[in-house]
Amino acid sequence: MPPLVNIVFLLTLSCLMYRAAESTSQASESRQRPNIVLIFIDDMGWKDTSANGSDLYETPNIDALAADGMTFTNAYAAAGNCEPSRACLISGQYTPRHHMYAVSSTNRGPQQKMRVLPIPNINSLPQENHTIANAMSEAGYATGMFGKWHLGRQKPHLPTDQGFRSVDTMNPPSANLFEQTADPKNILRITNGACDFMEHHKDEPFFVYIAHHATHMGIQATPATLAKFNSKGPGKQHQNTAFAAMNADMDKSVGQVLQKIKTQGIEEHTVVFFTSDNGGLPQSPQTPLRGFKGMYYEGGIRVPMFVRWTG
Repeated sequence: MPPLVNIVFLLTLSCLMYRAAESTSQASESRQRPNIVLIFIDDMGWKDTSANGSDLYETPNIDALAADGMTFTNAYAAAGNCEPSRACLISGQYTPRHHMYAVSSTNRGPQQKMRVLPIPNINSLPQENHTIANAMSEAGYATGMFGKWHLGRQKPHLPTDQGFRSVDTMNPPSANLFEQTADPKNILRITNGACDFMEHHKDEPFFVYIAHHATHMGIQATPATLAKFNSKGPGKQHQNTAFAAMNADMDKSVGQVLQKIKTQGIEEHTVVFFTSDNGGLPQSPQTPLRGFKGMYYEGGIRVPMFVRWTG
């Protein structure tokens, strides 16, 4: 079965862009074009929310988003790890089209045991790809991207070369920097940037891509959240309390974004997508699914996906 995440997302965008194209002639109709908020989590597996059945994790804001919207129970990422999955999402193409198959090299593992030669890999999204941001910008949308890009570090492969106008990309903080900022995985920086963007563009249609570094390893969590889950103790399936704390800190970001949409009075004009780039980590078992990130078993590609359009 084709990856449902890409199909659903791109079909929805196609419908919205068709609607947008019909309304470009008048400003009053322009306001009717819905805003698009895409929250993209790093390495969050299908079972990594309390809404989907975790016995340790607490994700009340994600659960509320799911309850208020539509849950896609069979959503699949287009690749088993970060870089190719993000390339598929942003470009709307499968890996054989954009040629980003893996992070770094595809030549991995003991070569003497390889049955086939690994296909050559590139690590930057080619500029000729017509991205989601290109399409939305052409449809009259303000476009913003905050967080993890992972599709090229130099021109002409930066998000500003691929249709995004307001951009703040960064690497996750080192352990030393985290001690100084108390901002695990730059969750707060990413969230504040996205919220400022939405406030600045609240009177025009916008598309904002919120690409978190959480919940990728290594683990970073605020001391208060970590203490809470250490006190709670492990569950039967999910036992890593530090990972649970990082997951909970990321969930707070979702709540902040949803609250910003509400306080700006744009809920009924805003579609919120929430999903992940691939399946869960070995530290977070996806039972009854087999496997984890990097594999093409269910546990490596099945992801949580929720979509909300109030009203």
